[in-house]
Amino acid sequence: MRFIYIIIIVFCCFSCTISFAQEKSNAPTSKKNVSTEIPADSVKIKKSLLKKITDAFKFRANFRKGEEQRVIAIINRLQKPDQPRDTTINNTYITNNNVPISTIQKQIDSLFLDFTTSVDSTKISNIDINNLVDKLLPMVQKKIDLEKEEEKRQARIKEIRSLLQYPNGIIVTTKINNIPVKIITKKIARNSEVYGFHPYWMNKYYLNYNYKALNTLIYYGYELNGKTGGYKTLNGWDTAEVINKAKNEGCKVLLCIFDKNQKSLDEFLNNKDSQLRLINETKFLLKEKNADGVNIFFENFGDQNRYNFTQFISLFHNTLKDANRSYQITITLPVVDQYRNYDVEEIEPFVDRFIIDFSKKNNYGPIAPLKGSNYSLGTGIDRYLNRNIPPKKIIACLTYDGILWHYKSKRSEFKFYNTIVKDYLGKYTPLYDKNNGALINIVKNKKDTISQLWFDDVQTISEKYDFILNKGIRGIGIWGLGSDDGRPEMWNVLIDKTMYIKIKTTIVTPPVKEGRIAFWRRRINEEIELYICLFNHPCEFSNEDKKQMFSDDLIIIITKTLFVALIIIALYCLRQKKQLGDDWKKSKLFYGILTFLCVLLTICVVLCLFLNPEFAGFGLSESGKCETTFITVLKILGGGFFIGLLAMKFLIFPLVKPREVP
Repeated sequence: MRFIYIIIIVFCCFSCTISFAQEKSNAPTSKKNVSTEIPADSVKIKKSLLKKITDAFKFRANFRKGEEQRVIAIINRLQKPDQPRDTTINNTYITNNNVPISTIQKQIDSLFLDFTTSVDSTKISNIDINNLVDKLLPMVQKKIDLEKEEEKRQARIKEIRSLLQYPNGIIVTTKINNIPVKIITKKIARNSEVYGFHPYWMNKYYLNYNYKALNTLIYYGYELNGKTGGYKTLNGWDTAEVINKAKNEGCKVLLCIFDKNQKSLDEFLNNKDSQLRLINETKFLLKEKNADGVNIFFENFGDQNRYNFTQFISLFHNTLKDANRSYQITITLPVVDQYRNYDVEEIEPFVDRFIIDFSKKNNYGPIAPLKGSNYSLGTGIDRYLNRNIPPKKIIACLTYDGILWHYKSKRSEFKFYNTIVKDYLGKYTPLYDKNNGALINIVKNKKDTISQLWFDDVQTISEKYDFILNKGIRGIGIWGLGSDDGRPEMWNVLIDKTMYIKIKTTIVTPPVKEGRIAFWRRRINEEIELYICLFNHPCEFSNEDKKQMFSDDLIIIITKTLFVALIIIALYCLRQKKQLGDDWKKSKLFYGILTFLCVLLTICVVLCLFLNPEFAGFGLSESGKCETTFITVLKILGGGFFIGLLAMKFLIFPLVKPREVP
């Protein structure tokens, strides 16, 4: 009976539970349940945002319609923001994949600020709150996703930096029960060459360079005297520590020869003696610093000297390569060759790399946009590719500097990246244009724009690196190393885009246990190979080889056994000869056995002495000196034995043989 009561009680509880669940499922619900649309990792964020919003506003029961419209307008503003004054700049939408985390955070903060300043203590419905949360959650989720991506990127960069300390890579062996089953080799590989210009005035910044991120450092220092072909100044080439530092870190170093004066270049390109002097001085300077080549950086010598420049490059190439075939010759080209200086098709065979200089700007806007400008990356690279320069010879050179345009004075000035971070980013919020980069509008009286600052930060220069690499050219150049002094983020982007971890996995076949027959067959074959080496090339036979020989002690045992057998058989023969005399019918057989044992024992004794390092007569010795070979010893013994037989037959036997009496 007690069991039946328990069943009844359980059944009643189960019925009540089902009834309660049905009532709850039939309860009225809103048309849009926001919580069901939220990702699992964002539920906690939504609850905190809802609490923040409801706590921030205590709305009156009786609110005006105008206030409601104002709230709706604020919500809609997040979805479709007002366009800025400059229509070339795209504002930061949440759907834009290039929005930085800082911008998203500022959007979230400004949303709460808008509500607290524009909405009075009125009442808002749950639907409006849900709509507001719907706008906020994608923004917060995007921020979370970007932070996760950044964490992965930083972890990858950290691992690359660690592996850079091991040029040959690291090897990790996976074992199961102390048996190797897998060998993983990790090594840093490059998908692009990286050239960095070191201007001579940046010498105090060289200690902060990441040389392992560079392939080649170009020292901007040889200022040409076009009249003589010598130098006006070397700008520290002969004393600069950056050269030794770069070489010690594994970088190649090039000497940049530059001249900006058109008259000077005209004199130089029309004087072969000046050209020969430059070439000879360059060879001396490169050899003195153990450098790897030159970079020619001539500006505006005019189309009248195109042919002369081609002849000069041809002469430079032939003379320099005769001195050292490994020397590189590189030429820096302008984005737009408006003075028609370079006949690139003619000089291409004499040049190892063409460095397209995207670090200068002659009109308003960013220094190096991606597209849409005559000075853009896409146009500049395609312009030279269309002139049949092989992609493997092209380097696109960007700059870390920003450019500040002043509307009133119509002038511009370059700003170091480090200066931009310290003096501008703390005061202004940059706008981002995927095509052109980052922009800071400096306004007066919150109305009139008086200056524009264009620059590249981590996000924008990363996109430009991607664009360059997707073009399939040889690599990337950086003008003005040191512009980012003290800030690692630009080096991290460079490492992230131009290096990767190459992993090679080798599966190790587990060893198969040998059978006894296979083991002895292998050991005998190894022993035979050791004896072949010992007999034919004793000078190559080492003590380690001797230790591997398992028959060393066996030969001594065989020698002792042969000696005992020889003594026993010799005693037996003497006894039989004494008892039977000439009637012993097996005398020839036993005498043959004795002869064979004597020869074999002699060989074994010689072999024991040959293998004994303490015996210095022949064979191996403790001093490591190569002694007489075993084959030579056997030849001597064999020759001696043969001579002994002849002497016995023709000299000794006739003397001891009794004379026959008729």
